[in-house]
Amino acid sequence: METKTPNKLKEQLEATYKQALEHTTKALDYMAEFGIKPDGKFGLFMPPDTRQKEIHRLPYPHTAKQVVVYETETGEFSALCPFSGLPDFGVLRIEYVPGSNILELKSLKYYILSWRNIGIAQEDVTAYIYEDLKAALGDPQYLLVTTVYNVRGGINTTCAIDSRKQ
Repeated sequence: METKTPNKLKEQLEATYKQALEHTTKALDYMAEFGIKPDGKFGLFMPPDTRQKEIHRLPYPHTAKQVVVYETETGEFSALCPFSGLPDFGVLRIEYVPGSNILELKSLKYYILSWRNIGIAQEDVTAYIYEDLKAALGDPQYLLVTTVYNVRGGINTTCAIDSRKQ
């Protein structure tokens, strides 16, 4: 006799598969509009809206304006290339001067890891991260998000969004 827990898990897996299939199909159709065909063995990937949305923050009651920098180790930050399905590994660097809040590190780590199964262009993931962190911090004096990706096809890619230039 089956219990409700395995059935619920099966339903969640089926819903996740359906969501990944829909998003991957849309991405392939979009690429086809520009004559781009995927390379290699192609797998399913999740859409950006499945990332962890919650990033906790803590109050920053100090008058001292310090520069806070978080930087991942190589291999800790990745998303999937929507053209090949291969992982895009990189280093994520977050720099900001707090306003009223600082980021809580455990939830930030889970947020960073939530990108691993998402198929997205490097420039787009950088923009999403910037927008999410800006919303979580509320009123930083400035925020700079930089992603430096491992070389792919002989091309180095670095993306940066600086609130002071927006």
